[in-house]
Amino acid sequence: MKYLKTGAIALATTLATVAPVQAVNAANTSANIDKVLGELSRQHNNASSLVKSTRGNTSLALSSSLIKDAKSDSQKDSDMLGQLSAVASNTVSKFKQSGMASWYGRQFHGKPTASGETFDMNAMTAAHSSLPMNCYIKVTNKDNGKSVVVKVNDRPAQANRILDLSYGAAKAIGLTQKGVGNVSIERID
Repeated sequence: MKYLKTGAIALATTLATVAPVQAVNAANTSANIDKVLGELSRQHNNASSLVKSTRGNTSLALSSSLIKDAKSDSQKDSDMLGQLSAVASNTVSKFKQSGMASWYGRQFHGKPTASGETFDMNAMTAAHSSLPMNCYIKVTNKDNGKSVVVKVNDRPAQANRILDLSYGAAKAIGLTQKGVGNVSIERID
């Protein structure tokens, strides 16, 4: 609870630059803070992403009795959320990684992937351990410089590689004969 109160204080301090703050009387402040902390805790436990949790906490703080609403606050809040979304999106979009990649094909052809799609060994797809499903990445074979754009639609079976490519994608960058190769990947969407 100590950390939640610290977070609530930091959130209120941050929001002071966005909306005019009007404190309520001292007797109600403690009860109001407890209500806000309880709601923040509930929203934090249900949040699935940085942007979602930021939106939830901001809207909670702006609707609490600790902050006086003004007509222009909703526009300022919307602008702030747009900026936060842009920062979060740019951070994710600039993902780059290098390491070993392999490929998989015939034995999984026609079977469901982690995303629910049916695996097509000739499609330009890949399995990555942490990138979001259905994002696109550029994969470059560091040995020959060949590149291909693939869609992430699966999760890898082995943790010692950064990527598993479909046979079609591996063939496009000359990775099928060795079975594994040194690649760099970059998120492009």
